[in-house]
Amino acid sequence: MSTRLALALLLSAAATAAAAVPTYTVTVLPEGMAPAGINNAGQIVGIRNEHAYLWSSAGGVDLGTLGGASSSGAALNRFGEVTGGALTADGDEHAFLYSRGVMSDLGTVGGGKFTRGTAINDLGQIAGDFHAPASGWGAFVRLDGQLRDIGNLGGASTWASGINNAGRVVGSFLAQGDFHPPQSAYIYENGVMTALNYSPSGISTANAVNQAGQITGTDWHGPEAAYLYTNGITQVLGSMYGLAAWGTALNNRGEVVGNLGGPLQVPFFAFIYANGAMNDLNTLIDPALGWTVHSAAGINDLGQIAAWGCHDSDGCGGLLLQVAPVPEPGATAMLLAGLALLGVAWRRRQFSAAYRRA
Repeated sequence: MSTRLALALLLSAAATAAAAVPTYTVTVLPEGMAPAGINNAGQIVGIRNEHAYLWSSAGGVDLGTLGGASSSGAALNRFGEVTGGALTADGDEHAFLYSRGVMSDLGTVGGGKFTRGTAINDLGQIAGDFHAPASGWGAFVRLDGQLRDIGNLGGASTWASGINNAGRVVGSFLAQGDFHPPQSAYIYENGVMTALNYSPSGISTANAVNQAGQITGTDWHGPEAAYLYTNGITQVLGSMYGLAAWGTALNNRGEVVGNLGGPLQVPFFAFIYANGAMNDLNTLIDPALGWTVHSAAGINDLGQIAAWGCHDSDGCGGLLLQVAPVPEPGATAMLLAGLALLGVAWRRRQFSAAYRRA
């Protein structure tokens, strides 16, 4: 075998070995759990058996209710504090804060019977939604133990989707009294709500904000496309397969996860946008595992992703996707050493041939 041929074969083997390692590993969450978010400790919040549920590698915790039949966890912070909505004994739904093993009722806004926490920062500040008889659907922020209506921009309905440690709230509002587009994104900070007219179409939703103030969501100029907003500049992330794309969450590195789907926002596949490229998450896991990842709910700074998927034979459920380990240092070192030796041998042969010609 010639040195060049051996070198080519070794390079091919190295590439094959690298390609054989899946980009993400898959951990199946407890049966019946639907994830809603993940923090940097790898804790995942969501709903299981109609109760808010907090999972970690050490086990899971049923967070209970506020006296009613059900609850749902929507978001958590770095300390594992959770917010969401829970039914009371009267059948109303109230926002809650779960901290240090206790679920606390956060009350209502404007004499209504509905509140729900949708986001929480590391300071324990909470953003969420409410419904009141006089004002309809609105957004609130919890500061100093009080729920405060953050107002609106003249629209019929307002919702909150995210809050960062600077207290910036993002969400969406409508000019008409329904839940469908056209919607417009907003940011609320220092007591002022401002429309974010950063999307190409001017019709958009803001779904999440990170600590640097980057925002992701959906531009509704058909087909819907995910975007990433950074320091006044909007980057349209596009879509795949001709499907609509919705950015649902992002981490502090500006990596975005979301869903690819069809009409009525039915998710078909989950995606990740990182290093300048959008990828179907299903192309980044080992197909032999039998899972199809349909939606992504959160991503932390370690690249761990809380997702939902279905198995070829075992039904559907929550998943934790984690970056797969790199090849073993020993194997990599052996490949590199082999390449180096072949390179030295090739150079010696070239020198010897040149010397003989001389």
